[in-house]
Amino acid sequence: MTTPRQPMRITYGGAPWAIGANEGPSPDVAAEITLHRTAHSTLAGHVSGATHQWATTALELAGFTPAHDGIHQLSMDDPDQTRQALHQLRQSARDLDITVPLSPQPYLGDIAVDLAQRLPGHWEVDLVPLPEAERQRDLLPWVWGPGPLLAALERHRTPCAARLTGGDTELLLVQPDNECVIGAMLPSPDVIETFVAGPSSISAASTPMAASLVENRLLPQYQEAVFSSRLTEADDDLRWAQETYEPGDVVEPYPQELASGLGRFLDHAPELIAHLRRPKAPLAAHEAAFLDYFEAALCQAQNGGGDAMPLWLTEGETLIELAQAAPTRQTTAPRPATPTAVPVPPAAVTSTAQSR
Repeated sequence: MTTPRQPMRITYGGAPWAIGANEGPSPDVAAEITLHRTAHSTLAGHVSGATHQWATTALELAGFTPAHDGIHQLSMDDPDQTRQALHQLRQSARDLDITVPLSPQPYLGDIAVDLAQRLPGHWEVDLVPLPEAERQRDLLPWVWGPGPLLAALERHRTPCAARLTGGDTELLLVQPDNECVIGAMLPSPDVIETFVAGPSSISAASTPMAASLVENRLLPQYQEAVFSSRLTEADDDLRWAQETYEPGDVVEPYPQELASGLGRFLDHAPELIAHLRRPKAPLAAHEAAFLDYFEAALCQAQNGGGDAMPLWLTEGETLIELAQAAPTRQTTAPRPATPTAVPVPPAAVTSTAQSR
């Protein structure tokens, strides 16, 4: 038996205004506009449903303007204009059979910016509209690691998610049942192939708690997984190269697969060296001397003073063995964060195997 929808009332300037609505996005409605009050004296509306294009039209007819992140917003600075816009939205919603709930939850964009301000480093924030259930399901293969984020995307219909990007790290934030649920997204294969399980996503009842869990658990686990993947790829590439070629027989122009393996190693080597030079990972004297020699030779080769191929084939194994023996737990150094919004929606990122 379906529970009847009750009208929700919005009061501006003392005058009530009501729209028949349910309490959240419903998979059985053709089109829906979810309204949120934001921290910047605006109403934000995002659309969902099979005919969500009509919902977008209704918002635009009412005077809502498209924001950089695909969400439509209405300023509430002028009460009379706000009433007029909401009256128009009500008429359009009735004419086009659109459900318009006012969400009791805080605006996801405000939560994401607040979270970004609490995290170490520089983070960019953008919203990811999910007007159709299929687009929400399309996010599932991008989630890296187990935990409540996968469950939330599978069980709760949400018309919008938020992406937080810090360097090569991408996090996804959703808000089911008044909770902050955050998890990591698969790194782009242009950055690193993933060979290990990703970090577990987290769920928290408040933004401060979420920020603490992200900084102290999610990000360290993410860094550890990325480092382990780098190390695995570097080791696999070198083993394949040593089994396939003799160092003295390798001459330019190098075979494409061998050159590609060297290129990946050159991407990984600085991260392996930095990992070994961490203050909490003291080196023996001979290990420190090897790192000094290797780093100098690598820098010289990359600046045109030599060839990195012999260095990789003859000395790369020692660097990899040192990195394998070092502790893998990463630390996150706090730095001031300045969240900014960017207009680019996320592209599907999947990790694909590379041929050797």
